[in-house]
Amino acid sequence: MSTQLILEGMMLKCTCTEAGTAKANEEPLCTQPDEIGLVPIEQDPLIGETPQGTLQSWLTPNSLFYVRNHYSFPTPEETNSWSLVIDGHVSTQLELTLDDFRQFPKQTLPITMECAGNNRSDLQPRVPGNPFQNGAISTAIWGGVPLNEILAKVGINPEAVEVLFEGLDSGSPEPGVDTEPYLRSLSLDMAGNPNVLLAYEMNGEPLSLEHGYPLRLIVPGWYGMASVKWLRRMTLITEKFHGFFQGERYIIEEKDGTSVPVTDIQVKSLISWPQPGMALSRDSHNISGLAWSGSGHINRVQVSHDGGETWNDAQLVGPRYEYAWQQWNYDWTPDSDGHHIIVARAEDEKGNVQPMDTHWNRLGYVINGVKPVCVNVS
Repeated sequence: MSTQLILEGMMLKCTCTEAGTAKANEEPLCTQPDEIGLVPIEQDPLIGETPQGTLQSWLTPNSLFYVRNHYSFPTPEETNSWSLVIDGHVSTQLELTLDDFRQFPKQTLPITMECAGNNRSDLQPRVPGNPFQNGAISTAIWGGVPLNEILAKVGINPEAVEVLFEGLDSGSPEPGVDTEPYLRSLSLDMAGNPNVLLAYEMNGEPLSLEHGYPLRLIVPGWYGMASVKWLRRMTLITEKFHGFFQGERYIIEEKDGTSVPVTDIQVKSLISWPQPGMALSRDSHNISGLAWSGSGHINRVQVSHDGGETWNDAQLVGPRYEYAWQQWNYDWTPDSDGHHIIVARAEDEKGNVQPMDTHWNRLGYVINGVKPVCVNVS
């Protein structure tokens, strides 16, 4: 049995199994996923997403944390001789090694990171780019030094307006474009957020190469493109930066020809269990999932089991942090056999509600419409 639910800009498909006995889901909220590896999308640069069936735990193991790189890894020679240079419009230029960073008091923060192109494969018509399903999102406890402490140490000159971050990785962002390093900037206001980290640890372990060793930027609440890996230089600049990955990519193009930069993560949720196409009995089932927003805590998750016609509040469970996703569950006893469309939607503390549909855009960013899960009940 196959069903399609069509929303504006999206065609969400499920292929259902024959109705049969429900599969029990033991401890759906707190177990660590099995070590089964990332779903590969590209080998060089390395790109892979967290397997859909493992998006249940609050904390993502490092081995299952999604990877999205734009260029090849830096060489061992580059990482072995690494230091971070802070220059530009500063009072004192500074160069720091990894040992220097470890001398600062360490701050740790649980932060959910989502790729701006997560769920790109849901868009209709199709768009170019990595065909992520819903696994380009993960949560880790990051450890490092607040960026504002380092900026205070060098002193910011009055004429500076942004901090430009340069990674060790480099390449041609598209055919015909000269080779350049990965570059992104933050306004001084955003860079001054005490929760923006220069991180050297991930879930209590040193960063691995694929996640930015020796040091990376972590911008909580923003999509992952802002969290520059393999950070080699920070430069205080006097004009807004308009490089390729800030002016040509990671933008939403409007109909009037203007563009809006992709920044903070939009409110969103996913259903961890049941999985699409599952066969369930008429017994009681615990629907569970995750919800998140770059604008603060999740205040509410609602679940519909009739395709969005009626809604019921789910229970928020598990740890509650400003920048990390929120676990939720909802007890459901089907009242009829047949095909059921389960949908979840989230609301954050600023009152932002997850939309039913997604704004289609040419580059395939910020895809936060609801994603139905269809099941058969008998």
